[in-house]
Amino acid sequence: MRIEERLAQFDRLTVLVAGDFMIDQYLSGTSTRISPEAPVPVVHIKRTFFRLGGAGNVARNLAALGAKLRVVLEVGDDANGAMLVGELAQLGADLTYARQTPQVHTSVKTRVLAQNQQLLRFDEENIRPVSSEWVEALRLQSDSLFAGVDMVLLSDYGKGALSPEMTAFLIGEAAKRGIGVTVDPKGTDYSKYAGATICTPNLKELTEAASAERLETEDAIYQAAETLCQQNNIEYMLTTRSEKGMSLQRRGAVQKQDFPVVSKEVIDVTGAGDTVIAAFTLCYGAGFPLELCCKLANAAASIVVSKTGAATATREEICAVLEGMGHERCKIRTADALSTVVGHLHEAGRRVVFTNGCFDLVHAGHISSFRQAKAFGDVLIVGVNSDDSIRRIKGPRRPIVGQQARLALLEALDMVDYLVLFDEDTPQTLIEQLCPDVMVKGKDWEDKSVAGGEFVRAHGGRVEFIELEQGLSTTQIIEQVLHAYGENA
Repeated sequence: MRIEERLAQFDRLTVLVAGDFMIDQYLSGTSTRISPEAPVPVVHIKRTFFRLGGAGNVARNLAALGAKLRVVLEVGDDANGAMLVGELAQLGADLTYARQTPQVHTSVKTRVLAQNQQLLRFDEENIRPVSSEWVEALRLQSDSLFAGVDMVLLSDYGKGALSPEMTAFLIGEAAKRGIGVTVDPKGTDYSKYAGATICTPNLKELTEAASAERLETEDAIYQAAETLCQQNNIEYMLTTRSEKGMSLQRRGAVQKQDFPVVSKEVIDVTGAGDTVIAAFTLCYGAGFPLELCCKLANAAASIVVSKTGAATATREEICAVLEGMGHERCKIRTADALSTVVGHLHEAGRRVVFTNGCFDLVHAGHISSFRQAKAFGDVLIVGVNSDDSIRRIKGPRRPIVGQQARLALLEALDMVDYLVLFDEDTPQTLIEQLCPDVMVKGKDWEDKSVAGGEFVRAHGGRVEFIELEQGLSTTQIIEQVLHAYGENA
C-alpha cells in the first residue's frame, strides 16, 4: 500500500484528547536597539496572534492530519477560555465533554519574538488538580464518552488537568474497551500512567523519571525505558532524542529500536513533541507497523521544527519527506499537495519540468513528447485537462476517454513523475501555483502566446518547444477512426 493510501486512513479515526489545554500568544516584531533602562532589547511589536497550546496544539496536529477529535476539557470561564473553546470548535472537535468554570484560570503562554527569534516567554497560569467532581461527572457518562473512539491521547503539561484520578479513569476505561492510550508524560512519577500503551518522553524527561543524573550510553537508555515499562505496565516507551532521532522500547524486549532523525533545518523546536505523539497515535490507531509509526512521527517532527512557533505537519508534507527517503509515491496529486512537493524538490535542488494537455487516447506522440520534456530537468509534472475542461475546448463529443482512465494510463509511464488534474481551460493558475523551472510545449506553439509562459520566465524559468511526431495528434487519430468506421462508430 502506498504511503498516501495509508495516511488516508487517518480520516476514519476519532481520537479522544485530554490534558492541559492552553493559549499560546505571540507578540511578533523587530528589534534594532538596546533599552537605555536595562541591558535588554527593545521590541517594536507589529503583530499579535494566538494559537492553541499544550493539549490544544496536539489537537491541531491531529486535525491537520485528518483525524476527528473529541476533547475532555476544563478551562476558565474567561475570555481566553472562550477563545480556546472557539478555536477547538473551528477544528471540528466534539465539545460535549468540555466545560468552562470560574474555578479554573485558563493558562496562557506569551512569547515575544523579534525577527522570528524568541526573546522571552512569560506564563499566566494557576496550577491545580482537576476536581474529583468533574472526574465523577465524566465517569457517569463513560459509555458515551468513549463511543466511537479509536485512540485516547493524554497530553500532560503538569498543570493539573491530568491528575492521578483523571488518568486512572481514562486509561482504565480505555483498557476495558480495547482502546490504545498514548501519553506525553510530565514529572517523575509514571505510576499515574500505569496501563498506558505508549509513553513519549524526551531524553531529559526519561532521565528524570529514571532518577538518574544522566543517561550517557545506549544501554543506560534501554535500561531506563525498560524499567519504567515494567514498573508501570506500559507497553512501549518512545523516547525522543533531538538530533539522535528516537528510540522505541517494547516492554520485555532485549533491545530498543533506534530511528535516526530526518535531516532538515531546525528553526524552532516548539511543539515538536506534540507533533510526534499526534502522528504516532494516528499511525498506531490505523494499525501501521511500529517501524512505520516511528518513521512517520520522525518525518512529521522534521517538518514542524523547520517552521516558526508551534506548527503542524500535513499529510502532503509528510509524503514529500518520505518520498525523499525512498518510499513509494503516488503520482496523482491535487494542486495544493503538489505545490508542497515542488517546494521540497526546489529545496533539494531538483529541476522541475511542466507540460500539459488533454491526452485523450494516449498514443506514441505523447510518449515522445514526455521523453523530450523529461530531458530538460529532473522531475516531470504533467497537467491534465479535466473532462469538463475538454468539453468546453473540444466540444460535447470529447473526451473519448474519461479523466480517471486517462490519469491511470499516464500514471503507468515511467518518465512521468507527477500528474495533476485542472479544470480551467488553460493551466495558467496551476503554473502560478507550482512555479516550475521549465515549461514544455510543442513547436506548433512557438509563435503563439503560451498560457503561463510569461510567469515562468518572470520567475527565472524558461519555456522550451519540442518537435512533435508528424501525423500523430489525438484529433487526427479520432477523425481517421470516424472516417474509416463511419460517424456512428
